[in-house]
Formats: sequence, C-alpha cells, structure tokens
Amino acid sequence: MSEALKGKIIRGVGGFYYVHASDGEVYECRAKGIFRKEHVKPLPGDNVIMSVIGQDPPTGNVDEILPRKNMLIRPASANVDQALVIFAAASPKPNLNLLDRFLILMRRQDIPVCICFNKTDLADETFCQEMQSIYEGCGCRVCFVSIREKQGVEELHALLEGKTTVVAGPSGVGKASMTNLLLARDQTE
Repeated sequence: MSEALKGKIIRGVGGFYYVHASDGEVYECRAKGIFRKEHVKPLPGDNVIMSVIGQDPPTGNVDEILPRKNMLIRPASANVDQALVIFAAASPKPNLNLLDRFLILMRRQDIPVCICFNKTDLADETFCQEMQSIYEGCGCRVCFVSIREKQGVEELHALLEGKTTVVAGPSGVGKASMTNLLLARDQTE
C-alpha cells in the first residue's frame, strides 16, 4: 500500500497537479477519476490527501480534496488568504473600472486585497497619492513598487510572507516579472 500524505496543490497544468506535501517534497500527481465523475476539479490552493506512487521522481495521486474555505474561478484557486492585484501605475494606464471589478469579486469571497501599483518610476506622484487615498479608504492595502528599479520589493515580500496569495491583474503590468523577482529572492535566502 502506498503512503498517504497531506499537502497543498501549488500548481495545476494539463491534468497534472503539483502537490507540496507534508514531507517537504513536491509530487507530480494525477487526480483520481472520482473527481471527474463528481464534477469536482482540483485547484491550486486545495489542501489534499495524496498517495505516493514513486520517489524518483516524486509522483502520486490526489485521493481527497479537503474542505475549501473559499474558491475563485478566475484565477482558478482555492483556500486563498489574500489577493495581490497588480496594476501598472503608468504604461499601460491603469483601467480603474477593471480594478474595481477585481475588488468586488474578492470582497464577495471575503478575501483581503493588497493592490500593488508597479512601474511607479514612470508615474506621477500625485496619481500615487490619489490611488493610496482612494483604495486605502476602501479597506485595501496599497503598495507601490518599481520592479525595474527594485523599489518597494521588501515591503511587498513582507505582505506575502506565510500567506497563500493569488496574483491577478491585466496584461503588461509586470505580474511575471514581479513573481520571478520575489521567487528569486526566496531561493537566495
């Protein structure tokens, strides 16, 4: 019989789920057929019970999805502690209607939001002050970073520490650059 472990799905790609298990390993897993039959899709953030199939490389099966505290359809995720909504302060000009829609979606799920304005090196100081006043008044954390100048990254990292965070935002705002910078920082510690 295979060993059963608890874990968290950290990524799902093409029917494979990558589970960070309680033994510290990340296992490439498939979901049992029962999920398809019951129309349940495993999501990043799901806490699961998995069985180990092999160790070299680490592989397994997702056997059970534990109860979810919340679930988002877009981006598809579960058990989120907070959302990091990234918008550019300039280039591209932020679509504040889209930002407001993100905030409504997160509020409906009771998910705290941190709004991160990237590219502040290109922005007007008055714009940044106005955004901070408006969105902190709505109960959101607001931070300003410049990935290019590597400004504000430490504050952002502190906001994310120990939290399951979903990242959202439109194209061209620096989501991938920010994620890569934060992950590279973690790997050097």
